[in-house]
Amino acid sequence: MRIAPAIAAALLVTGLSTGTASATTTTSTGTLTYNCAFPGITPQPTTLVARLDVTDPHPGQAFTVTPHATVTYTASVKSLLNALGYDQVRGSLSTTFSVANATPPTGVLAGAFPANPITSASIDGTPQVFTPGGAGSVGFAMGTAVSQSLELHKKSTGTWTAWASSCTLKPTSPAQNTAFSPSIVIT
Repeated sequence: MRIAPAIAAALLVTGLSTGTASATTTTSTGTLTYNCAFPGITPQPTTLVARLDVTDPHPGQAFTVTPHATVTYTASVKSLLNALGYDQVRGSLSTTFSVANATPPTGVLAGAFPANPITSASIDGTPQVFTPGGAGSVGFAMGTAVSQSLELHKKSTGTWTAWASSCTLKPTSPAQNTAFSPSIVIT
């Protein structure tokens, strides 16, 4: 098919639109404290900060959320585990986040992290697709439970010991704010 020169020139000048462009907005939680189980010690506080990279939601069009988190093991956790002979941790983390004014109503934040000296670990989750509801904004909030599949390294033997660590949001007064900020406006 041959396009007339005048039409071809008009196409070059005006361009073609292939759809709505999607920018990405970052929304995050503050530092949240969870009480986590570890071998040989009572549940200990561990902090988590979560971040979501969200493409612009438009009415009737899917948008993508890519979750990230950083978990930090407190100095007391490190000290107590070091006293038991553990010097490193590696593993994975899994939790959920709620999604208001979009479907599905829940997302998953999960990922693995490499060995570290029981300090902190960063997790990059899998992108997930959501569809916005009506006009307004889409809001997100962290779940109240976190699961960690850990392996703890015993320095004296050079062996790794598996440990399933369940964590619950630490009760505080006032209650911890699990909401991500800001909410994302549906445009």
